[in-house]
Amino acid sequence: MTKKEMNELADMIVDKLLTTYIREQATWYTSSTMDDIYNQFKQTPKKRTKKKDIESELLGELAKLLTKLDYHKEKEEYEVCAELKIKIDIINDKLSKL
Repeated sequence: MTKKEMNELADMIVDKLLTTYIREQATWYTSSTMDDIYNQFKQTPKKRTKKKDIESELLGELAKLLTKLDYHKEKEEYEVCAELKIKIDIINDKLSKL
């Protein structure tokens, strides 16, 4: 097989591939709706367990308390800090039991 014949063969293969690709794309664009596209890529939602709900709720509360603690430390309101620290310890205990 000469170099010219190999180039002709390569051109025929590329032409066939591109023709098929363009035809498939045209079919896809004309027949697909947004619902089809959405359903093709949609992921099924993971089931949430009660434990995960409780954990995320406790973590949210913990974040809120830590923010308040930092705020009151800056203001040097140590009595409020002590009360917040007790609440933080309670939440940490609950989280460690999960």
